[in-house]
Amino acid sequence: MRILEPEIMMGEEEVKAYDLLTRQYLEILHAGFVETVLNLCPSGGRFLDVGTGTGWIAIGVAKHDQVCHVVGIDLSDSMLSVAVKNSVGEGVGSRVTFQRGNASQIPFDDNTFDAVFCHNMLHHIPEPISLIREMKRVVKKDGAFAARDLVRHSPFVTFLHVNLFGFRYNELMKKEYRDSILAALSSSEWRDLFIEANIEGAKITKQFATHQGIERPAKNRRANYITVPTSSIARIGKAFYTSKP
Repeated sequence: MRILEPEIMMGEEEVKAYDLLTRQYLEILHAGFVETVLNLCPSGGRFLDVGTGTGWIAIGVAKHDQVCHVVGIDLSDSMLSVAVKNSVGEGVGSRVTFQRGNASQIPFDDNTFDAVFCHNMLHHIPEPISLIREMKRVVKKDGAFAARDLVRHSPFVTFLHVNLFGFRYNELMKKEYRDSILAALSSSEWRDLFIEANIEGAKITKQFATHQGIERPAKNRRANYITVPTSSIARIGKAFYTSKP
């Protein structure tokens, strides 16, 4: 049974811990998802990052596609404030826009974006299908779609994950990771979500032991594969989180 996390992180310490947790895996989890998204998308266009948090997915996509513009939405003003600072620090502040927005009621018209994606957001939503439907609504009919999140495991496996993958975490970071797993969908719930979403051309994907997703390439996806560079040590880990064409 899912134990939901709050959808909005308001506290400064919470946001700081979240950003630290995110930075721990920029070269693995995030680089893998960014590389996946880039190679599902067309070259250039208007992209939407739903539940952007502190902005690292949107920033990563913008860094490697010099002609796209990425919009990131989140309900937390504290998250968005950090996201803006991160984007400026990474040199993409002019090509990434962050604004307040509800993932279950995305504030854009139908068929607006060439690509829409979200990472580790579904476990914050009581009814994840509402988010998937909204993403499906605002992406163009031939656009790219990618939603990826954690998978909920048994208490014992959760304990192993938190203490193995989070061995460098402080206690607050471990708590946030544990809470996220407990709020995630099980593998069978992921399958049910995929069937109910009924996104033409999409497939369900699995990434290592921790994540699953729903992905669809744009019909005009880019011709040349983009590789997100990482350190030699992180490259093996990134491969587990990258979906190949």
